[in-house]
Amino acid sequence: MKHTQRLIIITGRSDNLPQIKKLLGGFHACTIIKKLEKSIIDNVFYHNKNAVFFEDYYDINQAKSYNPIVLKLNAITDFSNELLGTSNILEDFPKILEKYEIDVGDHESQDSSGMSNVAFANDCLLCKIYNRQVNQIEHIVYESNSFYVVPGTGAFFDGYLMIVPKRHLMSFALLTIEELEEFFSLLDDLRTILEGIYGKKIFAFECGSGRTGAGKHKTSIVHAHFHLAPTNMPVLEEIQKSGIHPALISKEQLVQYGEYPYMLYVDQEDNWFIASDPHDYYPRQHPRQVLANYMGDYAHYNWRKYPYRERMDVIAEQFRSFCKTNFSVLPKWVQKCIRFDD
Repeated sequence: MKHTQRLIIITGRSDNLPQIKKLLGGFHACTIIKKLEKSIIDNVFYHNKNAVFFEDYYDINQAKSYNPIVLKLNAITDFSNELLGTSNILEDFPKILEKYEIDVGDHESQDSSGMSNVAFANDCLLCKIYNRQVNQIEHIVYESNSFYVVPGTGAFFDGYLMIVPKRHLMSFALLTIEELEEFFSLLDDLRTILEGIYGKKIFAFECGSGRTGAGKHKTSIVHAHFHLAPTNMPVLEEIQKSGIHPALISKEQLVQYGEYPYMLYVDQEDNWFIASDPHDYYPRQHPRQVLANYMGDYAHYNWRKYPYRERMDVIAEQFRSFCKTNFSVLPKWVQKCIRFDD
């Protein structure tokens, strides 16, 4: 999978060096450093970012232990005054690092043109799905008082479901206490059903958007949704391998994390881990990236490129078939929530 925590050294003279540093420092997964010192580099890596250092001439013995990527200014773009600040540098820099499987993140300039600081319910796909305002068939397979459940778009694995609040909000950390209790109960019920179908315990995760949804790309969905994945993946081990070290919390503590974007990971034994430092970089779709990498199918983690619509139909059919077969032994409240028809 793509990596952060790399040292990138850029060499060569340029009259526009201050502007270049400012532009490249605007990539969310990059931090410009002034010295090649271990403590500085390690601190950047601690926040899951790449350290970017500029130098007129690079001595190969410097920072050799970090195996740096070394780029020359004239290998990146034409830094003439006419082109500086246009799409050249913003497009060329991530393209070059893509060759090294390095994630530089989105650029802060997208805050005005490509980011969504506020997500409105009337423009929200998940609100439209619940209100039956979409053209394609979306299989709502389960519905409680405050939530509905659909197969997840981008189902590169079997049994992918999403729990969605009916109320338009940015993360599950913003649920009321009553909604949170309902969610915990719903989560347990869905785990039991999915484990019965696929014979695997459930990895659950959420990419919380923060109170306003700021920091999300314009193509992201900024209506809270909670993902369920049947898998044997050792969750914490694989998350830590990716460079993120989430804190262990109790599930009731989730409501304390509503202010800023976060990554929430729930393992198969119901241990809850959260990463929520506004100084850290969290790749978009990070839990999906980690799972796809573990499965050896990293290329297909991106739901925008690979929606897997046909597998969503299969998941809905498998879920409903299992519930029909086992309907009589399911708890009464579960029977009331199952939706057998679209």
